[in-house]
Amino acid sequence: MKLYAGGYLAFYLPQRKNSIEMRLDAPTPLKDILGNLQIPIEEVHLVALNGEQADVETAIIHDTDVLRIFSAVNGG
Repeated sequence: MKLYAGGYLAFYLPQRKNSIEMRLDAPTPLKDILGNLQIPIEEVHLVALNGEQADVETAIIHDTDVLRIFSAVNGG
């Protein structure tokens, strides 16, 4: 799974990079992935899963997925 973090959410990723790759052994709820990365779920405003908008509370992520998360405010 590849995760891209937009805006200040990159702050939560290792070395504050804007993307990481993770291996998932089984389909995993997005909220569990965010919890493991210590990204507060309330900070995630928009989720794109394989190019389609998804719900942060119900999205299930597979190992081959591309996930993009964005905060409500990304600066300018």
